[in-house]
Amino acid sequence: MVTLAFGGIIFGGAQLLLTPHHGMTTAAGTVIALDAAGDGAGDDQQITLKKSAVTERVGTYGLQWAADAGTSATAGTATIGPVISSTADTVVRPISNIQGTLSVGTAVALNPNIYTGDPETSLGIPFSTVDVDGDLGTMPAWQVEGTGTTWVLFVHGIDGLKQSALRPLPTLVSAGLPTLVISYRNDTDAPASPNGLIHLGETEWHDLDSAAAYALTQGATDFILYGDSMGGSMVTQFMHQSEYAPKVVGMVLDAPVLNWAGVLQGQADRLHVGFLGGALKAVVSWRGDIDLGMLNELTQTETFENLPILLFQGLADPLVPPAESQQFAEALPLATYVPVPDAGHIQSWNVDPASYEAHLATFLASLAPVAEIPDG
Repeated sequence: MVTLAFGGIIFGGAQLLLTPHHGMTTAAGTVIALDAAGDGAGDDQQITLKKSAVTERVGTYGLQWAADAGTSATAGTATIGPVISSTADTVVRPISNIQGTLSVGTAVALNPNIYTGDPETSLGIPFSTVDVDGDLGTMPAWQVEGTGTTWVLFVHGIDGLKQSALRPLPTLVSAGLPTLVISYRNDTDAPASPNGLIHLGETEWHDLDSAAAYALTQGATDFILYGDSMGGSMVTQFMHQSEYAPKVVGMVLDAPVLNWAGVLQGQADRLHVGFLGGALKAVVSWRGDIDLGMLNELTQTETFENLPILLFQGLADPLVPPAESQQFAEALPLATYVPVPDAGHIQSWNVDPASYEAHLATFLASLAPVAEIPDG
């Protein structure tokens, strides 16, 4: 019976990882108090939530909720800022940009994606939705104009959304860089993979390859690859396998998955079942027909030795082992490693937007001779 239970845990964990869910939010309990009616009338409102590891997260986040007939709330979103005060049981945070109606008793969730719209509705940045033709069909992408011929190709992470790009997008636009925010197989608006499963970057990189081919038809001559979470696995696989890899002049990585075997072992360790790590890796490899060795960038750093890389890594990341990001960066002479205390997975921007944007702007400026970034 014990063996069957462990087997169920292992298979269930592998299936959960490889099955698309399309959700980035984390439940944050119900609203205990609001200092106003929740109608978005001002930016000086406050929200009180039950104290937990989620509601105490350092930084600024999106807040989401569904319609709730019991509390008269209508579905909506908001932004909550850093903790103002706390008691033994509660935390108080500022809340602003409320869309919809939020009421006491409504269940809410935190989202690292502050913005849930598109570049225009969220940031006032003009863009076009374009179709990228890939191996499996058409994949929509957001195209933002810029100057020069070096394009940023932004790749979100596992089960993520294009909205992940909206946090750094103003910095990319300020740098004058044309940007293509891609979608890829198993996204909500893109074709499913042949078996309906996520392949951890091993096959998804082909869709980034298609995006690069599209950008070249639009005037791009070279690229800056920007990947977060599994997007990091996709851009590194691109560098190993794409015919367009020589056109890449730099990479930005945010909490990148550089070694899925390390991630899986870390999750087993975190759940106090580290002895199941080997079995979990074996089942993930079998279930998804995935070569985890191919996805271990810690043993393939020679590919990146001459490439400028900016790598952000939250030190409170429960998914990507920070030690592996540091190891990868330290092996590369042109890599800049930015560890961010208190930041969870792909939450370095949320913890300190100003610092994140400053590092990003400096890195992009270092590529100015290639990227043709204009002065000012």
